Amino acid sequence: MIENSTDMRVIRSRTLMENALLYILEKEGIKGLTVKNLCEIAGINRGTFYLHYKDIFHLIEETAFIQGLLSVFEPINLQELMQHPDHQGAYPPITKAFQYLHKHASFFKALFHSGAPAELRERLQYLVGTRLYENLKPDQTYNESLFSDYVIAYLGNAQFGIIQHWFKTDRAIPPEDIAKILTLYIRKTPCLDHKV
Repeated sequence: MIENSTDMRVIRSRTLMENALLYILEKEGIKGLTVKNLCEIAGINRGTFYLHYKDIFHLIEETAFIQGLLSVFEPINLQELMQHPDHQGAYPPITKAFQYLHKHASFFKALFHSGAPAELRERLQYLVGTRLYENLKPDQTYNESLFSDYVIAYLGNAQFGIIQHWFKTDRAIPPEDIAKILTLYIRKTPCLDHKV
């Protein structure tokens, strides 16, 4: 019984923090997001916050929105993408990811805002880059770790830039069209040409 009540307290604390996070992003934007502000709105103390999360970025990464995005943004099988029969259309997993971003736009727009802290931007770029390219393997010409790091940085920045611009223009084109653009860019990426 004690373990169950502890679990309920953990769930309650995390729910309060996630709700406060959403409230701040909606009302104040990313600039209003501090541990102090979040704790005040959630009605918890800083110790409770740090019991659950290392920092504000860790909280963001653990939200249902980010976890949902990571489950939708499945690692791309590049060979499958390159050989996908519809060469004019979007690769379906990319379309699915943009549809998810569109559905939860109020949350993601704040995260991909140009005024977001550099650390958040870097972490999102890394998450997107590593998630999409987990299956990427170099040929024998490259040092594997160097190749992976640079390609993930290059592709993560490219994806982040496209997503950021899409939100900056208030999602002026439908998710399916932005997915087509990204699919085309990946197909034409020089460092991937000989990998599949």
